[in-house]
Amino acid sequence: MKKSLQKTGCLVSLLLFSIMVSGQTDLINDQIERLAETMETDQDITAFCEDIADMARHPVPVNSAGDEADLGTIPFLTTKLRRDLMTYITSFGDILSGYELLAIPGFDSSLVMKIAPFVTFTPSSHLPVPTPGNLFRYGHHALMLRYAQSFPESEGYKPGDSITGDPGPYYKGNPQRYYFRYEYSWFDKLRIGLAGEKDPGEQFFRGRQSWGMDYYSSFLSLTNIGILKNLVTGNFRASFGQGLTMGSGFSPGSAPGFSLNGPASRGIRPDLGMSEGNCLRGVAATFRKKPVEVSCFISYHRRDATSSAFDSITGLAGAISSFVTTGYHRTNQEISKMNMVKELVAGGNVSISLAPGQRFGFKIGFTGVFQHFSASVMPKVYPYSQFGFRGKENYNTGIDYQVRIRGIYLFGEVSRSRNAGMALIAGVSSAPDSRVSFTAIYRDYQPAYQGLLANAFGQNSSNANERGIYMAIQAVIHPKLSLLAYTDLFTFPWLKYRIDLPAGGQESGTMLTWQASRNVNAVFRFYQKNTRVNNVTDRSTIIHKLTDQVARNYRLTIGWAPEEQLHLATRIEVKEVKTTTGKVTPGYFISQDASVNNKNWLSNVTCRFALFDIPTYDERIYTFEPEVQFGYSVPAFQGRGLRVCSVVKLRILKNSEFWLRGGLTWYADRNSVGTGPDMTEGNVRGELTGQVMVHF
Repeated sequence: MKKSLQKTGCLVSLLLFSIMVSGQTDLINDQIERLAETMETDQDITAFCEDIADMARHPVPVNSAGDEADLGTIPFLTTKLRRDLMTYITSFGDILSGYELLAIPGFDSSLVMKIAPFVTFTPSSHLPVPTPGNLFRYGHHALMLRYAQSFPESEGYKPGDSITGDPGPYYKGNPQRYYFRYEYSWFDKLRIGLAGEKDPGEQFFRGRQSWGMDYYSSFLSLTNIGILKNLVTGNFRASFGQGLTMGSGFSPGSAPGFSLNGPASRGIRPDLGMSEGNCLRGVAATFRKKPVEVSCFISYHRRDATSSAFDSITGLAGAISSFVTTGYHRTNQEISKMNMVKELVAGGNVSISLAPGQRFGFKIGFTGVFQHFSASVMPKVYPYSQFGFRGKENYNTGIDYQVRIRGIYLFGEVSRSRNAGMALIAGVSSAPDSRVSFTAIYRDYQPAYQGLLANAFGQNSSNANERGIYMAIQAVIHPKLSLLAYTDLFTFPWLKYRIDLPAGGQESGTMLTWQASRNVNAVFRFYQKNTRVNNVTDRSTIIHKLTDQVARNYRLTIGWAPEEQLHLATRIEVKEVKTTTGKVTPGYFISQDASVNNKNWLSNVTCRFALFDIPTYDERIYTFEPEVQFGYSVPAFQGRGLRVCSVVKLRILKNSEFWLRGGLTWYADRNSVGTGPDMTEGNVRGELTGQVMVHF
């Protein structure tokens, strides 16, 4: 009873204090937190965050857009808003600033603030001749250097002991993380990039990492030169249609949530991401001659894998049981899986877009992709995985469409894999009024569909064994009150991991945003997911009975910006997971953020103080934390303790910026943190990050 009163008192106190503080709820951050709960590996969420960061690094030049498709990568914009934006540019010419967007129906101040980091309004102009002198004079260079380390050092880094026979450290390298990124750009025509990363525990200029960094990524990209829309050599990503046939990378709309847009077709784009298991490396190009657009690509590189049969002559695997996507090469076991299989990916897309009138338009696309591996993929077969891919080759073909009839938009894609497995996604989006938008998406992915590069909308990490319908609505109830709500009804026709019978569920969420005044707002979010999982009370049973599981999450964010330079935000979150056989024990997370901006050498200081009491793994809460520019941190909190972190941004010189970030977590319910080689003694764990950005 005493603990309950203490928790209640803490909640009430912070709630009262939050009336005096402020913050903005970022839908992208919310989507990142939601995806972190469902992604299979850290590399998956890394790929998604890298996509978002790349969108911020290279905002869409709105005035240079040739059609609505060129505006498709701007987040938060529905199809209708993209069309209205394109119509405005066509009718009135270049947009001079973000304030001018308020003249377009459906664009309010809140929406303009959300899309501001992802757009630019550079006037259209004639470019200088690309001579060597002009390439040097007008080129822009950006160099980023990042260092990070956690402390104290974990057991895996401790030296050996000759007396006890301890062979030495479990990890071969030091505990530091090194990362660099260099980009050169010349207007929107030419880009060159090079990046590298060494993860903690990996060697540096030693062993298998004799070239320094464990992983390098590079590209050269040409854009908008005659009929050549884009040409990329090096690392790239490719996504077409709804991503059901080819969807390299991740997008905010790839999982159910508060986004009204499905995954946007971003075509071919360069990539400097560090997701080693999801990259494509080769040559890709897109040619556009209205109304036809043709894309083609070929990728060939090595991937990490667990070998089940080894070829001593080639040094490669003869057969593999699984791919390894973590990107870690810290131990002898992880190094033994490095570059074990070669992957060839080739394919393309042809699309035709026509708009006979203002009230009607359509686009149809045809996509094909072929994959070949140097070793047979032969995973261990379980009842739930018997439809998974096996063999050396796979191909997928698909047809996607978009139709606009007045204010109604229809979109979808049908795809087929080599084994005749089929997958379908179809949706409709409408905005009958500037204050109301509605989206509905239906998908039917057969258990036998094998889309190894698919990334379409759905509950599963792979687009297979799923059927469902998703509905979302956005409405402005009052000039100061807006609503976002969605529901997703889904079934799994075949078995899944930890689900021994065909099952289904329901997911829904509601987000209310109240703009109390110009500098005060409040956001309330409720989320619930009903699923069925194995009842494991009887572990001797081969096929388990299913039990209902209900997860509920409540979040309140209230904020205030008392001064132009000061922004404050309070977040109160409660999560509970209930099963028919278990006891409900809610988890609590409370945080306070403060951010101070300054035009002097100390540009920004952001701090967070958080308390958490989360009893079990099922109630864990993911939070997007303040980070250095283009960095990300989405820790999952479990246990009882407190968390503090701070980011300081300094402007060293006119064209140089420096970030320093520190974080510390104190646990009240344990004497050690982590397990195995990642375990550290004591109940405190911290991390330190430093980053330098130079523009010239």
